[in-house]
Amino acid sequence: MKRFLCLGAVLAGLLTFALQQRASAAGFDCRKAVTLQEQAICTTPSLSAKDEQLNALFRPLKKHQVFRSLGASWLYEVRNACQTIACLETAYDQQIKRLTPAPPLPKVDVHALSPLPEGQVYMQIDDEPWERYVLAELPQAPAHVFKHIVDAAVVDGVLHVILYVSNSNDRDNMYLSERFNHQTYGTLYEYTDTRPGWHTIADHVAFQGWEKTGFYDQGERYAGVVDGVFYYRQREGKGLQQAMAYTLGSGAAPQPTAQTFQVPSSTAQFAKARILDDINSNNSTLTLSYDERVGGHKTERVMATDATDWSLVNPAWSENRAVLYFDNSGAMACVWRVDLVNKVLSKIVPEHEAVSARPVELLGQEALVYLEENRLGFAIAPVQ
Repeated sequence: MKRFLCLGAVLAGLLTFALQQRASAAGFDCRKAVTLQEQAICTTPSLSAKDEQLNALFRPLKKHQVFRSLGASWLYEVRNACQTIACLETAYDQQIKRLTPAPPLPKVDVHALSPLPEGQVYMQIDDEPWERYVLAELPQAPAHVFKHIVDAAVVDGVLHVILYVSNSNDRDNMYLSERFNHQTYGTLYEYTDTRPGWHTIADHVAFQGWEKTGFYDQGERYAGVVDGVFYYRQREGKGLQQAMAYTLGSGAAPQPTAQTFQVPSSTAQFAKARILDDINSNNSTLTLSYDERVGGHKTERVMATDATDWSLVNPAWSENRAVLYFDNSGAMACVWRVDLVNKVLSKIVPEHEAVSARPVELLGQEALVYLEENRLGFAIAPVQ
């Protein structure tokens, strides 16, 4: 049988004898093979071996909602859509690569991040959506309350997401409360990818997670995950603040701590760690400002379309890549990715309601979590 023959009459003619001889060759019982794809796996030694390899990779991951979603999508939309042996081989190769931990990324060469020549802009890709899945429905709350992903982290291979939901229905009241140092209250939740639902970390807490709940950048951050522990501050009487610590996945009550979490704003974090002075703070353009380490103070314009189409919100830098993510509103709403190495601006989550994106690394692969209306979403980069 030639490798590129269609899965039809040729396979059917060999099926009975082959399945009897290879009843346990694949990662499933070949005596129960029904579809042409399953029959092809059982009668093709290379496919059978890859099916076993893929099952061995998936077995320790199947307790994770992320990998169950990835597996189901691949099975029904990719593998079962194949009509040739060659297609199945490619499908298995890609999914095996998806579930195989990637080697550590090389350190970013900051000297390779020089700005574009004046007048040039980034390549813009409007149709590069990543694989996207719904991980969980958000805790019940009125539609217009403020919801935000405080942080996300992968600890011992498990994805954790910290969500803040305000008790107030009116965002403007939150801004006024911050301005005049009044207390606003809300609930902190944890999503853990190996168990269903949300765990309440702290209810009706005067949460102090950032300097401001602004449209562009929240300023200095006072809440985040370090080494598997979520640190945050809560306001107490007479303007006092108490630092609190919660061990991810523990389900235990947060405890007061002497260790406080404080990092620069999202825009300044990348500037201090890498080579940028800043990214612009107005909501109509995206301009990166480089410092003297790349040959003098220079800037580059990223966005190529009319400035009125853009409203930069919630910038977040990858800790492992020279990449910026941000939410956008207005005509170009969705989640965007800025690749400083390859000079590419791409739309990676096309839903207009997608906000509050936070990057994570899963098996060494680039991914992020985000909110979309009343759902927690997950997106992962295509297999390269």
